[in-house]
Order: sequence, then C-alpha cells, then structure tokens
Amino acid sequence: MSWKNSKHAFEEAKNWIIFNQSHDGRISWDDKDKCDPWDHCECLIALAIYEEWDAFDLGVEWFFNNLNDDGYIHPEFKGNQPVHDHYESHHAPYIILPLTQALLMGRDDLVNDYLKSKIQIIFDQLSNFKDSDGYYYWATDKNGFSDNSLITASMSIFISLMALDKSLTIKVNEDIWDQKFNRDGVDRSRFSMDFYYPYICGVHNNKNDFQKNLKDFYVEGLGIKCVKEEPWVTIAESCECVIAALILGDEGNAKKIFNNILQFKNDNGIFPTGYQYEMDIFWPEENSTWTNAAVIIAAHALATYGKKEASKGNVFFYLNNLLESDQAIYSFKKNKTFA
Repeated sequence: MSWKNSKHAFEEAKNWIIFNQSHDGRISWDDKDKCDPWDHCECLIALAIYEEWDAFDLGVEWFFNNLNDDGYIHPEFKGNQPVHDHYESHHAPYIILPLTQALLMGRDDLVNDYLKSKIQIIFDQLSNFKDSDGYYYWATDKNGFSDNSLITASMSIFISLMALDKSLTIKVNEDIWDQKFNRDGVDRSRFSMDFYYPYICGVHNNKNDFQKNLKDFYVEGLGIKCVKEEPWVTIAESCECVIAALILGDEGNAKKIFNNILQFKNDNGIFPTGYQYEMDIFWPEENSTWTNAAVIIAAHALATYGKKEASKGNVFFYLNNLLESDQAIYSFKKNKTFA
C-alpha cells in the first residue's frame, strides 16, 4: 500500500506532535513541557513526511535559534530554558536528517545560505569531539570532553555524517567496542538500540546476524524490548527496529513487528511510550511525541519500501542507497574533512 493510501491511519499521531509544539517552535515530549533536541528532530522528520510545512519550518527555526555560536545545542529544555550546562555531541548534527527528509519531499527552498552556514558550523565543531580511536566523546562542558562514548549516540553521528556526504563509508574498529562503550560494568549489548542502530547506519549489514540477535529482544505478539532482561516493550524501539530490518531486506520481520505495535494505539489514535507486559500496564504514563514520530517514520518506510525513486522516499532508505535517484537532493558537504 502506498503512503498516500495509508497515511490517514496515523493522522492523529501526527496531530499529537503538532499539539505539543509551542508557539516558538519547540516540540515537547508531552504536556510536561520537556524538550530534547534529538527527539525534536525525530518529530520534524515525521512532520516532513506529512508535509506539515508550517509546523516543520517553525521547528527548524527553533532549533537553529537555540544553536550557539560553537554549533552546539543544549540537550534538554524546560519551557524555553535549557536545563543542563553540557552539550551532547549527537544532538546538533541530527538536524540534517529532517532537512534531508524535507528535501526528499521536494522542499528545495530549505537550502539557503542561512541553513548551509549553520550546517557547516555544526559539522566543523563536531570534529572537536572525535577521539584518537575514531569515535566521538559523548558530551562536553566547561571541564572538557566526557569519555563516556555511547553506541547509539555514535551511530546517530555516523548517519548524520552520511547525510552530509552521501558518498561517505563509515569504518570503525569494533574490536574496542567493549572498551569504548561498556562503562561501569554495564554491558551495552543489553540495550536493543545498541543492537539495531549499527544496522540503521550501515556499520553492520549482515542479515543473518540481525535475525539471530533479534531473538534476544523480540517478544512474540508485542514488539521489541528496550532492555534485554526487562519485561518492557517500547514502541519507538520497535519502530526503529522495523527500519533496520527493512534496510537489511528483512521485510517479513519488519511487517510482523510493526503489526504488533498497532494494538497499542489508543482510542484517540495516539501511541504510548511503552508497555510493561508482566504488570499489564503502559509505562511510563505518557504518550511521547517522539514515539509517535517513530511510528510515522516506520509506517512511511513500510509504505515506500521497494520503491526506487528518491522523490518522497524515506530518509533512512536514501542514506542507505535504497533509492536510485540523487538528482533532486542537495549535497550539504563542502569538503570531506568530517570522516
């Protein structure tokens, strides 16, 4: 089924995102008024897919208005005020994903000198986060860079770099992943995001390995767990795993997982953050905007899967070379010093 024919099914999820957008453009998680810029960008991708350009443009404007002169953005806002003093490396670069999705939808007018100059600042400064192993420090503050690298944050940076330069091939030394990512005795392989995100950005591409490891996180009839040992299925993780499966050509698992999470849509057409299946409760008690954005992105990916034209295609397919035409897509790169 085409996206044109299926988009009405998720109209309420899209409207929930717009309902939680403030007059200044920031998109909060929900009515608690917390805003995370990475999640804000995820919501912008969904708005671009729906071609909700007034809300999208307002959200892009808010993001760049809150970018500092160094190309950083605070990791959390309450109201219109930043909550923390540090900056996380993967937040600012991720704005290139909704911009690329908008370009795929035909918004060439977004590519102007203002956006290009701001994009350049973000990626020029990103190189400051890079360590000697080719990974990126998680955050920086007045005391310097944090050594707490994270897999999912790193993969988010890598796919942002791919959007900057689509010819970029990401090569990393996985032999040191335990050393880089397992901190304070915490095994990062417990987290589903750290399992599937390397597939989303192409660092991993073995379909058999994906299907084998999927068994650790998939709960039959419910979806994807956030953490391997926790009886907690989360909707956003399920939808992101759908995208990873499609990138690998595993359409069967993608459809199965997505169909599982449809049962959680409430009477208002909105999806909760997660479901604790041993206690039979939705937890936490929220319907996060970024969760509903992830549902929209996955639904769009399923509806456009197998269609090779770039126009109105899915940004994650575009960045993984699953679309044939690059003609209408602007290259943000000015040089290749970011790899």
